[in-house]
Amino acid sequence: MWLPDESKLVKVRLRSRGEDVETAWAEDLGEVPGRPGARRVRLGNVPFVHAKPTYGDVLIVERSLPGGMLTWDSFGLPHERLRERIEEDGGRYAVIVDYTLDSPTQDVQAAFSALDIACEQANIAVEGCFGPKKERPGRAYLAVPYDLKPADVMNYLHGKKLPLSLTLAHPVDD
Repeated sequence: MWLPDESKLVKVRLRSRGEDVETAWAEDLGEVPGRPGARRVRLGNVPFVHAKPTYGDVLIVERSLPGGMLTWDSFGLPHERLRERIEEDGGRYAVIVDYTLDSPTQDVQAAFSALDIACEQANIAVEGCFGPKKERPGRAYLAVPYDLKPADVMNYLHGKKLPLSLTLAHPVDD
């Protein structure tokens, strides 16, 4: 799995027509010829608000104001057209899983680390959104290679005998 060069990390803003704003870390790949101030970056996170772009995608980012944050905007394109705004598709899509601990005495960080290791072994990037509480499960966002279907991911993770129970939250079949 690709890992960003930490010495080239920059914080970028993702948005859609100025809304649905979130930030992510990205590896700075350099200037964009013919576009002063524009940079090519490869996302190093799995965003929570935006299903695409995701981990590994290369974007063109620009400062909306002098000295402002490097920003990518989807300009309100529908999901099926977002690749038009992605310079290079990293070959992944977003899967969201909810999780609960198998035992109330289980260490949350250790359980999540087991999930992270299992995902890494399958070339799946994972980001924890929030941990489980009594009243709700935890949530994790995965950037899954296109050749794996959500059912394949869930079957693989269930086969790893992780110390947590997983439920597919997105995408779900109609």
